[in-house]
Amino acid sequence: MSAPVRRRSASLRLRVALAAALASTVVVVLVGVLASVLLTREQTERLDRSLVPGSPAVLGSFASTRADLAVTLRGPDGTVRRVSGPELPLSPLGIPTSVDVDGVAYRIRTAPGPSPGALVTVGATEDDTRARVAERRRLVTGLGVVAVALAAALGWVFAGRAVRPLRRLTDRAATLDGAVEADVPPPTVRADGSRESEELAEALTAMLARLHAEQQRSTASLHAARDFAAAARHELRTPLTAMRTDLEVLQAHPDLPERDEVLADVLRAQARVEATLTALGQLAAGDLPDADGGDVVGVADLLRLAAEDARRAHPGLEVVVEEPAGAVRGSLEGLRMALANVVVNAVRHGGAGCVRLGAHAGEDGGVVLTVDDDGRGLPAAEREAVLGRFVRGSTAGAPGSGLGLALVAQQAARHDGQVHLEDAPGGGLRVSLAIGPDRAG
Repeated sequence: MSAPVRRRSASLRLRVALAAALASTVVVVLVGVLASVLLTREQTERLDRSLVPGSPAVLGSFASTRADLAVTLRGPDGTVRRVSGPELPLSPLGIPTSVDVDGVAYRIRTAPGPSPGALVTVGATEDDTRARVAERRRLVTGLGVVAVALAAALGWVFAGRAVRPLRRLTDRAATLDGAVEADVPPPTVRADGSRESEELAEALTAMLARLHAEQQRSTASLHAARDFAAAARHELRTPLTAMRTDLEVLQAHPDLPERDEVLADVLRAQARVEATLTALGQLAAGDLPDADGGDVVGVADLLRLAAEDARRAHPGLEVVVEEPAGAVRGSLEGLRMALANVVVNAVRHGGAGCVRLGAHAGEDGGVVLTVDDDGRGLPAAEREAVLGRFVRGSTAGAPGSGLGLALVAQQAARHDGQVHLEDAPGGGLRVSLAIGPDRAG
C-alpha cells in the first residue's frame, strides 16, 4: 500500500474516531445535565420530606439526634422559642423554602404547632444535600469521560475495519491507470467486506466498461479516418492526375479536334472519383462499431427493400425474392447496402440479367442471406482475393474501385459472420452473407 493511501486511511480513521468522541461528548453532556437536575430535585425532595414537625417532645428528641436540624416555635401571642439551632424566619405555611440564616443555607418549612394558634418552623442545612449532589456529579462526569474515551477508541477500531475494504478497493483502483485500452478487456473491480464497497466496485467496473467501449469507438474512428485518408490518397491519385492532364490539354488547345473525347475522359474520371469516394465513405462508416447491438431487422423486410433498390437501380433486371421468416439483430442500412453492392457487382461485372434474393438458417444457428445471379461467375481461385479492398476479378466487365465485395465482407464481419462465394445452382455466382448465431432472432 502506498504512503498516500496509508495517510488517507489514517486520516479517515482519525476523523471517524473524533466524530465518535464528539457525538459521545454531546450525549454525555446532555445526560450529565439531566442527571444533575434530577439528582438535585431528588435530594431536595428527600430533604423536604424530612422537615415534618411533630409534638414539642418529639421535636426536642428529633432535634437532639440531628446536628443540622433547627426548630423554632412561635406561640399564639407571637413569642418565639428556639428548640434547637438558630432562630428560623417564618415561611409560608406548608411550603418548603430556602433561606440564609447567619450565612448558612437552610431549607425550612412552617406548619401548625402542637397547640392551637402555634406555629413551628423546622429547617435543615443544605450542605449535606449539596455535598451528595456534587459527589454524584463527579461520578457522572468521570463515567462520561470514560465513555468518551471508550467511544473514541471503538470508533478508531471499527473505522479501521470499515475502511479496510475501501483501502483495498483504492489499492486496486490505483493499478488501473493503463487498463483502459481498446485492445485490452476492461478489468473487473472486486471488493469484499461491506455492501458499500461492493456497490462502489460495481460502479467502477461499469464505468471502466463504458470507458472501454468509448475507447474502442474512438480507436475505430481514428483507424477508419486513417484508412480513409490512405486509401483516398492511393486510389484517387491516378484519376485526379488524368483529369488534370485532360483539363490542361483543353486549356492549352481550345480548338482541339478531340475535345469531345477528352471531355468524355474527364467525366469518366470524375465518375470514378465520385464512386471511389462513396465506397470509401461507406467503408469508413462500416469500420465504426455500433454503440449498441443494433435493431431487430425482419429478414423478409430486408430482402423486400433490397429487391426494391435493385429494381430501381437496374430497371431491366429481373429480381426474384423468396419469402423467408425470422429476424436478425443488426444494422438495417448496413445489410441493405451489402445486398445492393452484391447486386451491382452481379450486373456490372458479371453481366447478370436475373438475381434471386433468399435466406435460410445456417448450420451454426445463424441466418444466411444469399444472392444468386445468372452472370459470368468468377473463377474459384479469385473468390477469396476479391473480398479484399481494391481487388477486382479477372471477369469484371466494367471499371470499378474494387471495393464492392469488400463492403459486403465488412458488413458480414460487423454482424459476426462471413461472406462465401460459390457457383450458383442455375449458373453464375452465389454470394452468401452469413450472420452469426448471436445476431439471429
